[in-house]
Amino acid sequence: MYQKYQTLEELWNVVDDINQRYFPENNLKPILGDGKTFRPKIMFVFINPTYANISSNPNWQGSRFPFIGTKPLWRVFHRAGMFDDELMNKINNSKSWSLELTNEVLNFLKSKSFYLTNIVKWTGHDATLPNSEKIKLFLPILKREIEIVKPQYIVTFGLIPFENITNQKIRLKNYFEDVMKSQRLRFFNIEYNGLKTKVIPCYFPVGRGDPKRAVEILKLINSL
Repeated sequence: MYQKYQTLEELWNVVDDINQRYFPENNLKPILGDGKTFRPKIMFVFINPTYANISSNPNWQGSRFPFIGTKPLWRVFHRAGMFDDELMNKINNSKSWSLELTNEVLNFLKSKSFYLTNIVKWTGHDATLPNSEKIKLFLPILKREIEIVKPQYIVTFGLIPFENITNQKIRLKNYFEDVMKSQRLRFFNIEYNGLKTKVIPCYFPVGRGDPKRAVEILKLINSL
């Protein structure tokens, strides 16, 4: 559907067009993906952003990627050994996120070969999960994004991205118990337009998810 778009910049223009067409009353900007944008080791796929992400403000001049302006996610990454001590201290001690701090986080993600994105690129005013119509609208965008970015692994936070990316169903509780017992990750293979990659399911790391179990899975991922 979106095969003619060869770059993320072209794809983000499509995202903006979709938001203006289907959600003209929403004044929040969609949150896109960023980090290492070509062949990263890990693409982390979240669900949908909220206004708590400061880059959803139309006046924001920097990159727009998940969890800018919030602290809990980065604390989870830090506890899993995936985030820098000094940078975590800066985030913990900051009363607000500057563009400079955002760029520091972005540069760190690039250095770690990480890429962060959402399955639904529409920003809500609360933490309500996206309905099936929004998922259906934005899923082809994510699939094309995966084809362009070409990650080695994809980590899906929550069942919504996992089930829609893999077309498979699992019980996260069973998956968690299996990998904790064996201390070995189990992968789910996907192929999009000739691109083959491996998907790793994980608990959503904040809010209604399970941060403690997410940390344990991320620790195994960090050892890849």
